[in-house]
Amino acid sequence: MSVSGLFTQSDLETISRAAKLAENLTCDFFGLPSNEWKLNPYRMLTLKNVSRDFHIDQVFAHVVRIQTVKKSSKVSEASGLYGVVLQDPYILRELFRTESLELWPLALYVMTHELTHIVRFKKFEVDFFGSGVDRKNEEEAVDGFTREILHGTVSLKHINRYAKFGI
Repeated sequence: MSVSGLFTQSDLETISRAAKLAENLTCDFFGLPSNEWKLNPYRMLTLKNVSRDFHIDQVFAHVVRIQTVKKSSKVSEASGLYGVVLQDPYILRELFRTESLELWPLALYVMTHELTHIVRFKKFEVDFFGSGVDRKNEEEAVDGFTREILHGTVSLKHINRYAKFGI
């Protein structure tokens, strides 16, 4: 871990391993095929990948929609791709502040939470641009799903601690 506020290469490897497990657990929970993330890829982004405009205070991560332009023979068509923006400074600050937390369980929780959002946006037609009330309800629903998905995988103590930050 770095005190610079940015993830190290080792941190990114840990987060990538946590993301792979989160992908599998999320697919199992929602009954999705094992190749779901190959068919519907997402990007994992950090402070190095995006401008400061994409960072939100006091959250560990959030989902963004990325518009890509595909050029066919004569027409450009826009297609949506989702990204998980990991908030390096907030994650690292929390890990340094509370020496009892490790990156692995936090990364697993964060990635499971954000992938659950993506599944709900793509498969269950939850409105990505919902109102404030809709967003609050979505966060509560996703928090509940994340707890169910991770039950028995990450200690309840860790889940409760992370959930209070409103990932």
